[in-house]
Amino acid sequence: MDRVALAAGRIAAWLFVIAVVITVYEVGARYLFHAPTNWVHETTTTLCAVGFALGGAYAFARDEHIRISVISDRAPPAIRTALEVFALLLGVIYLAGLAYAAWGQAEESVWRFDATGWTPELTPGPPNWPLPAIVRVALAAGTVLFLACVVQRLALVLAGRR
Repeated sequence: MDRVALAAGRIAAWLFVIAVVITVYEVGARYLFHAPTNWVHETTTTLCAVGFALGGAYAFARDEHIRISVISDRAPPAIRTALEVFALLLGVIYLAGLAYAAWGQAEESVWRFDATGWTPELTPGPPNWPLPAIVRVALAAGTVLFLACVVQRLALVLAGRR
C-alpha cells in the first residue's frame, strides 16, 4: 500500500504544478490582455483539492506526517509500541468514519440521473464541469488509500515487523 500511496502522491504533485501554470496564465490574461478567464479559479481549486486528498497517504507512507511525539520519543520501546498501536487504532477509526462519509457524498455527487441521462454535480456557472464530483471522489479515494496504509502499518506493528 505504501508503494501505491507514494505513486499516487508523485502523480498528485503534478496537479500543483498544473495549478501554478494555469494561475500564471490567468494573471497574464487578466492583467496583460484584459481578458480574464472564467475557469481558472474553479479548476485550480479542484486540482489542489485532489492533490491534498492524496497527500495524506503520501506523507504517511513516507513517515513524514505530523505527529506529536514528545512523550513517545522518551518512552521505553514497549510503551512506544503501545502508543503507536493506540495512535494507529485511532487513525483507523477516524479514517473509517471519514471514508464512510466521503463515499456517501461522492456517490450522491456522481450517481445522478435525470430525464437527459447522467448528470454529475457540476460547477454552478461556466464552465459547467463536474469539478465538485471530482473533488468528492478524490476525497473518498484518498481517504480509503490513507486508511489502507494505516491498517497495513498497524498489522506490521502488531506483527513486530516495524
